[in-house]
Amino acid sequence: MNTDQRKYLIGEVEKNSRTQIELLQKAMPDKPSLNNYLIASFLDNSIQFASIEVLKDKMRKSVLKLGSGSNLVHGEKRDRFSRYNDNDDETEVVHIKADELFVIPKNYLDALKEYEEKKKLIDEEVEKLRATTQTIIMKIQLGSSATMDKLIMQIDNMGDLNLVNTQLMLGEGGSK
Repeated sequence: MNTDQRKYLIGEVEKNSRTQIELLQKAMPDKPSLNNYLIASFLDNSIQFASIEVLKDKMRKSVLKLGSGSNLVHGEKRDRFSRYNDNDDETEVVHIKADELFVIPKNYLDALKEYEEKKKLIDEEVEKLRATTQTIIMKIQLGSSATMDKLIMQIDNMGDLNLVNTQLMLGEGGSK
């Protein structure tokens, strides 16, 4: 097998690998939206608020950490002669994490767990596919001409990179 044939074969393996990875990535479900689940729980009257005491304690600690020129909440519009030269927003927003204000709905936690399990499986498949692809490319680059000639005869059956990897291993007498 000459250099051009090896380059071609490597190109085909890489193209096939990219196609399979894209298919796996398209199968990835969308991550559930906490915002949507909170809105749904509000609409079906199942929303629950977290402990107001915990929230007040966190806010108290945040206020005490602010410097003398800082305010937790700005509610007045600054005039153009203001000594402050930052944004011209009329108000500034205090950010509170959702789990500090609400009890996270169980159905969201269940959907998130299912998503993470599926994502983990797909990520593992993608990594396995990438590793197999790299192994095949290395074997193509280092393999004997006789092994490569047999592989070229079977190039039309490259639907599965694991099959090609098996063929390469068998063609080399099972040695790695």
